[in-house]
Amino acid sequence: MPRFSLLILLTATAAVAQPPVVPTGRWPMDEIVLKSGARFEGLILDETPAGVTFRWVRRPPGRPTVTLTTSFTAAELKEKDTKRLSDADRKLLRERLAELDTQGEGERRRMEAIELKPVAWLGRADAARRYEGEQFTLVSAAPDEVTRRAAVRLEQIFTAYARVLPPRHPAARPTAIELAGSKEDYLALLKQASVQVLNAAVYIVADQRIVCGSDLTRLGDELHRAAVHHRQQLATADKTEQNLRELYKGQKAELERYLAAVKKERDKVWAAERANDAAFDKATRKLFAILYHEAFHAYVTDFVHPPMKADEVRAGKGTGELPRWLNEGLAQLFEDPVIEAGELRIGHADPDRLKRVQDTLAGKGNGLIPLADLLRAGKEAFVTDQAGERLASDRSYLTAWAAAHYVTFERRVLGTKGFDDFLAAVNTGTDPAKAFAALVGQDVPAFEKDWHEYLKRLQPDGSVRK
Repeated sequence: MPRFSLLILLTATAAVAQPPVVPTGRWPMDEIVLKSGARFEGLILDETPAGVTFRWVRRPPGRPTVTLTTSFTAAELKEKDTKRLSDADRKLLRERLAELDTQGEGERRRMEAIELKPVAWLGRADAARRYEGEQFTLVSAAPDEVTRRAAVRLEQIFTAYARVLPPRHPAARPTAIELAGSKEDYLALLKQASVQVLNAAVYIVADQRIVCGSDLTRLGDELHRAAVHHRQQLATADKTEQNLRELYKGQKAELERYLAAVKKERDKVWAAERANDAAFDKATRKLFAILYHEAFHAYVTDFVHPPMKADEVRAGKGTGELPRWLNEGLAQLFEDPVIEAGELRIGHADPDRLKRVQDTLAGKGNGLIPLADLLRAGKEAFVTDQAGERLASDRSYLTAWAAAHYVTFERRVLGTKGFDDFLAAVNTGTDPAKAFAALVGQDVPAFEKDWHEYLKRLQPDGSVRK
């Protein structure tokens, strides 16, 4: 089965300098319809008998355009409902997408497009800033750099959630995310919510709220000063280029020589930006991993598969929630996306987890939990207090990650009619192993054997060794 991967690019309609003029109004787009009923508008990049490569385009009003390059197998597509652009409209859409980020400036340009509003924070007027996404709101008292990067990356990660599990309840109340800029503020928020935790973030289900802590004031201030300086340098380079083009009009050789020097200066600025990005990523990796994990729990609970009573599921009101193993496994898939040149990617296999899994399958570790046990695992399997319980919980999390990766990126069962039937079955009392066998078309031992063989051949980039 083809490998499944996602490439997410959040592009801005505003630039640091010389912003392109981007057409407004409705854009002509291809439309992909899946058998699950999910619809995606964007640009078909390639078609083969096995499926399509597609650039999904989301243009929420008042927010940056988000594009996501992904693939759909032929088995997923409802071909008769797929709508394709004319050649003229396809050319127009390609031009419009190209205009979104003409210089490849990455995350910096997208951060500049974020609109933030001042709001109160812990009783202090205008001490925080608010960003409103489609499925989340962010209120942050962290430095501007941290706040803007958080908003951009949350838009990216929520787009990734929606590709794997499209929202079914778009009118659900957005998840409230609060990002503290200091340890003291974080503890104050937790006290206010009567919550005691050691993690850097916590999802308060009853309030539909995630509280997240950071102690990045110094880093944020340093990055902000550097960003201001870089903007000034870029503006100077733009003005210099404009003057050179006027001065050496008609003298191509001389103009190109001087423009090459301007390009070198711009390249130095963007090299410094990349170094700052790397410093930020290193300092915030754990923070964002926990935030992405908790945000997935909130997203899937609020917008896709909310909890329901068995009688409500039987009455056809919905499927009920994800089983605990799958909810935790999927949340781990989104913890550590690869960020390259401002683009967020998922679909790879976390190297550390993959090594641990492959070591256990080679007899070097504590072993994975038997699949039948994982399918029946409840909340208690993922909660720890004592050292012995922590070891068992680690095995549960690792096995859940490995199983979620396989069913999502290789078997691709999420979002199918069979997947809905599986959820409805387990949420109305059917034995989970029996319901799972119906979903994957194999009994549990046969599936487990194929799954383990897949894990042995899985590579960190998400490809599978022959």
